[in-house]
Amino acid sequence: MDISRLSESAQRQILAKLGQQAKPTKYRNEKATRRMPNGTIRTFDSQKEARRYDELVLLLKAGEISDLRLQQTFTLQEGYISASGDAVRALTYKADFYYTKGGKSIVEDVKGVKTEAYKIKKKLMQEKGITIIEV
Repeated sequence: MDISRLSESAQRQILAKLGQQAKPTKYRNEKATRRMPNGTIRTFDSQKEARRYDELVLLLKAGEISDLRLQQTFTLQEGYISASGDAVRALTYKADFYYTKGGKSIVEDVKGVKTEAYKIKKKLMQEKGITIIEV
């Protein structure tokens, strides 16, 4: 049985019963869950990201921000067909949070480790006139 298809908590339970430790995540972050306004449960990639979500929800309720979106995708370069006929996928950036404050669009990313791919995508976003605020 492939336990990697199970939820993280189910994997931990199985491994604990087998007397093994679960493999730590790549950047040693711990996932966190929150209940969304519609009642569904959402898993965030880190405790830090979940705490920032809590802060933004309070700002939303206070009317200081509006149009809060999670995992908003931005297209940095459209997909195309190469000269050799190969399909090249679009290059995208997925922000942790997007919201409006004082009529301005804000893009936020909760960062612990800045990967090389992230640094490149951040520059491409700046080229499009969109600044990413790192939390």
